[in-house]
Amino acid sequence: MADKVVASSTGKTDEHKEKYFSFQIKGWTNFDPMDKTLAKIAENIEQGSGFLTLVEVLKTENDLACIGDEEVRECFANILAAKRLVRTVHELPPNLIEELRLALKTEESAMPKKSVASVANLPVRNLQVDDEAGSRSKLWP
Repeated sequence: MADKVVASSTGKTDEHKEKYFSFQIKGWTNFDPMDKTLAKIAENIEQGSGFLTLVEVLKTENDLACIGDEEVRECFANILAAKRLVRTVHELPPNLIEELRLALKTEESAMPKKSVASVANLPVRNLQVDDEAGSRSKLWP
């Protein structure tokens, strides 16, 4: 009897097998975190100027399409597309590779844009969180 190759019933690619976590962090510091970036706050906490009191996973998703926040879903999709491009860039036509290089150089010289990847460098007052009712609100104006 011939062996059959069984395809996954979900149809997900390897990159979509990741698990996604929505989480919340609470803590105390002995410095004012208002105008500090998340990275700077974490650095100060690691140096003994504060501590975390709670790291709570609020929700998990096994599929990118199940993430309810469209902006977050789009950012993850962009990251996955960029990773795919990096893995296969050698397969692209030379003129397209040159266009990508030019676009990256142009982007480097343009004004920096905020992204999910750079959230650690945003001041805390600009971060958004979901309140207990599930609505999106800013922490501080």
